[in-house]
Amino acid sequence: MENGIFKAQLQQGRLSETGLFPKVVLLDTISHCNLQCSMCVHKDMLRKRGVMARDLFTKIVDEIAERDKSARVWMVFFGEPFLLKKRPPTIFEYVAYAKSKGLTDVVLNSNANLMDEDSSRRIIDAGLDAIYIGIDAHHKHTYDKVRVGGDHDLVVRNVQGLIRMKEKMGAENPKVFVQFVVMDVNEAEKDDFVKFWSEQGANVKIRPKVSWGGLINAPNLTLSAAERWPCYWAMQTMSITNLGKVVTCAVDLDASYIAGDVTVDTLEGVWNGELKRLRDLHMASRFSELPQMCGQCLDWQSARADYYTTGQNK
Repeated sequence: MENGIFKAQLQQGRLSETGLFPKVVLLDTISHCNLQCSMCVHKDMLRKRGVMARDLFTKIVDEIAERDKSARVWMVFFGEPFLLKKRPPTIFEYVAYAKSKGLTDVVLNSNANLMDEDSSRRIIDAGLDAIYIGIDAHHKHTYDKVRVGGDHDLVVRNVQGLIRMKEKMGAENPKVFVQFVVMDVNEAEKDDFVKFWSEQGANVKIRPKVSWGGLINAPNLTLSAAERWPCYWAMQTMSITNLGKVVTCAVDLDASYIAGDVTVDTLEGVWNGELKRLRDLHMASRFSELPQMCGQCLDWQSARADYYTTGQNK
């Protein structure tokens, strides 16, 4: 899409002021992962990996339920949720709790290597609204280069199994999305990926590569600082680590800038405190005054995606 048109569309919606509460909340329920993907910096993460305590999780969810039940809640933003399928509190318990509080848009992202038949049944039973599964390749040899440590054939079977399980149980949710991050190594497979997964009954999400705040090379990020617009993630999202620290956005894997702490404050308080100041700087195009990682970041260009839906809304 031509940059001027894209920017105008962003300004009309995704970059507008959200008001007194975020539209999207990302929870670091677990910051461990079972893969070492080539386009991800998780393997180099410096902050201590951990799991969010039940009391902190319920405090956060309770406030979201009170303030805006329609806010999108990502149950993880930098880990693999199915690592929590056995140890309590399980990811299924967390999803079920959020749904019991009336939240209407509870979602997971996963690499699906651990999403077996039992896990599929339990996320359906828990009431999960949508799941986004990162695959990023149509062929196994490409998957092995990108999703290092994963099993392409197993993932395909697991996703197909989830779709069949939904049909068997007569369940509308979770909506199933498979994700493809466009890179040099896989871009020739995009059309085949879309065709295959559309035929399987999944929705497809195609998105640009991010640089994780400049930590990895992303040659697709070609716009200059002079062309910069406010970042969608800054405008509408709040990212909370497993310890309750609120960071600038979900690409700040090491929590290099702490904007607040929801163990001692409310989400609304942090959103209208330091995060409000950062949003104001974005809207005023005073990017040089932002914290270093945010000020020098190029990932504001990547906060978009193309979707291919099946029409069956699976």
